[in-house]
Amino acid sequence: MNPAPTRQDAGQDHDQNLRRWEPHIHAFVELCPPDARGKGPLEGLRVGVKDIIDVAGVPTRNGSDTCQDAPPALHDAPVVAKLREAGAHIIGKTVTTEFAFTDPTACRNPHDLNRSPGGSSSGSGAAVAAGVVDIALGTQTAGSLCRPAAYCGVVGFKPSYGVIPTTGVTPLARSFDTVGIIARSVALAQKSFAVVAPYRAPPLDKTAQTAACGFWQTTALPDDDTLAGFQGATRALLDIGAAITTGPLTADVTPIVAAHRTIMNYEAFVAHGSLLAETKAVLLKPKFLAGLRMGAAISPDQIAQAKALVAEAKQAFWAGLEGVDTILTLPVPTGAPLIDGTTGFQDWLTPWTVFGGPLVCIPWGLDQLGRPLSVMLAARPGQDAQVLALAAKLETASPALPPPLLPKA
Repeated sequence: MNPAPTRQDAGQDHDQNLRRWEPHIHAFVELCPPDARGKGPLEGLRVGVKDIIDVAGVPTRNGSDTCQDAPPALHDAPVVAKLREAGAHIIGKTVTTEFAFTDPTACRNPHDLNRSPGGSSSGSGAAVAAGVVDIALGTQTAGSLCRPAAYCGVVGFKPSYGVIPTTGVTPLARSFDTVGIIARSVALAQKSFAVVAPYRAPPLDKTAQTAACGFWQTTALPDDDTLAGFQGATRALLDIGAAITTGPLTADVTPIVAAHRTIMNYEAFVAHGSLLAETKAVLLKPKFLAGLRMGAAISPDQIAQAKALVAEAKQAFWAGLEGVDTILTLPVPTGAPLIDGTTGFQDWLTPWTVFGGPLVCIPWGLDQLGRPLSVMLAARPGQDAQVLALAAKLETASPALPPPLLPKA
């Protein structure tokens, strides 16, 4: 029997894995020098940090040509500092779409280099899927963390809005911006969240769970493989003792998505409107530039109406689920799309971001094209620990997901 690898050996293996995968997936914009790791619960874990989140000594370039001359950040964002204090090793800054908007990047999905890893936390999802890092920080303003997790076949955890501080994080839309965790397993997401969250409500003191199982009824429909995966996860919930109800989720997604985009574009303009100056605008990517211009044209009455709509929709949705602990749903209707100028389908995730509660994406095998499938658990704001605990149980029943194969040179 071979001896267990030492930490030094494990680090060398990770470095070799990075060198092998990075030329294919382009997940990083900059690597960090070795840092002095503290002792703690995350000792030895390797972390990627989305390049809208500050890491001391490294520029935050926000995936934008307008930030290529940015000076190195003076301090770690608090979420990064907590990871480092707990013993984690910050490997580097991962690729993001420009200012976490929707213009695609050069990053590729490790399971199929012809497919998108999703966005905007593209590099974070790809790096975890390739085994280059154990966990990675991402953000979600619409569907920017859960989508890469789902498409790349890894765990994605978006906490309740406001639970993880966004200090040191470049804003897109402050009403929705949420820092989250992409990880190899639910256990790693739980361990990381325990480190970075300043306060966590304990799980409910009950053994039985009640779960609603369904997904949004829109013009987008799940393909056969995705639907079969969802049905398998529903049966798995029954097997672990949950009392479930099934049926469509009751919310009119179209106006919620429209109102969210109004708020997002307006708040992006508030944060970054100075980039519309002629010398900067020519450097912006087309979708972000269009979003800023739309935001500049939004009136005070329009933003007030949009905020009222999402607040009312949020209240009505949770009121209609009285007595339900958790929702099992789908983050996306199909596996990762081919590289086609988009970062994937986000309209099923946008309402969940609006509703403000925690979300956990769990890999659920592969479809017939070899694309990772995913299911998602959602819960009310504040029930982060509860939904993670249920996700850990559900994960044990998930189909095996083969790791991506390193492309031949």
